[in-house]
Amino acid sequence: MAGKDYGGQIRLRLSSGESLSLRGTMTLMTAGRSVEAVVNQDRSTDRVSTLTPYAFEMSFADKGEDMEALMKADRFDATFIEDDTGVSHYYTRAFFTGEPSINRMNGEVTGLAGAAEAYVSKGR
Repeated sequence: MAGKDYGGQIRLRLSSGESLSLRGTMTLMTAGRSVEAVVNQDRSTDRVSTLTPYAFEMSFADKGEDMEALMKADRFDATFIEDDTGVSHYYTRAFFTGEPSINRMNGEVTGLAGAAEAYVSKGR
């Protein structure tokens, strides 16, 4: 079903066996680089490529996770499984980044992201 299909049920499972119940968003940064244009004095344009970690951002339901423990955890493998599209995303040797924030009005955790050394997807 992949290709032009997006959304549906998406699960995140960590190599520790822990799962997070995703809620509003899941954004994947899979290029492993950032490219910037630089203009020279003769108006010619160069490109500067900077390596970046493979990364992800997400929001999820607060189920009582220990945020400090998540932020201090050893590196892990993370798998995002798109049940409805058949696509899976694998991040290897990842760790959490950002500053998690819990909205007590709706139970949503935002501000948590992750960085990894490798990324692969299957089913696209």
